Amino acid sequence: MSQDDADGADTKDDVIRTSRPADEQVDALRALGNEHRLAILLALGDRESATRTNALELSFSELYDAVPVESTSQFSYHLSQLVGPFVAETDGGYRLTYAGDKIVRAVRSGLYETTPSFDPVAVAGACVGCGASDLVGVLREERVVVRCRACERTMLSDSFPHSQASERSPDEIVESFGYRIWSAYVLIRGDLCPECFGRVERRVDAHDGHETPGGAGGYTFAAVCETCDFTIHLPVEVPAVFHPRASALLADHGFAPLDTPLWELFELFVSEAWTTDVRATDPLDARFELALDGDTLTLAMDESFAVTPVDDFEPS
Repeated sequence: MSQDDADGADTKDDVIRTSRPADEQVDALRALGNEHRLAILLALGDRESATRTNALELSFSELYDAVPVESTSQFSYHLSQLVGPFVAETDGGYRLTYAGDKIVRAVRSGLYETTPSFDPVAVAGACVGCGASDLVGVLREERVVVRCRACERTMLSDSFPHSQASERSPDEIVESFGYRIWSAYVLIRGDLCPECFGRVERRVDAHDGHETPGGAGGYTFAAVCETCDFTIHLPVEVPAVFHPRASALLADHGFAPLDTPLWELFELFVSEAWTTDVRATDPLDARFELALDGDTLTLAMDESFAVTPVDDFEPS
């Protein structure tokens, strides 16, 4: 799994034009640049948490009493700057909007704090590049990376927030990363961006120079958000793994896909038990064969990314 930028513009002028923020975006972010306004948002969030009430509304006086502001006029001014994007004004008072709630949760999670680092820890699985079972996980510079020590190839790389690292040991951090990958894939299957929940464009990308033993290797299943450009690359085999018949066959032989980190599945993908054949990418035509202790399953994936069983497997 990796994140990278979606296809960018060709020239500097294009980058400037497509990156210029809208006035309403500038105004919204400017509204957050004050400690009293942030205190208002946190007060609403804290009261929601204390009362376990979603979309809790507080009256003007209740909210004023909860925020250390010297005068009602000063408080009223700061509150007015938040109403709209971050605070909704209703007949019953004031409550957090979706955006306001996200800001509160970001502050609580330590989003703006530096993520700690740790030295490499050994993880199970095999390298899709050289086949060696010598993988390690490491967290440095706010990115978690799973790489092969034998050939120095990076298997997986993704940004890692402070909250996910908090109160977890290095082994637990790596384990949590494994579950996070699958949660992202579940959303992608539903055409949802794991970051903003916008629509995603799904595709298969070819990567020259990365052929691997026993699997496609040179291909990834990619999802690019049409709204925020969040991009994820996963092995092209992943959609096949989660076909019900494949999941059942794997479970019968000791692999529970949702409980098996992706890097452990790499060992399956490079083994003789799994064969991947990407016949074409436009339109997509891919075949996957799984053979475990005499049990054989062949699946096909087409341009809609639907995975279906086929009667036989005929590599090109």
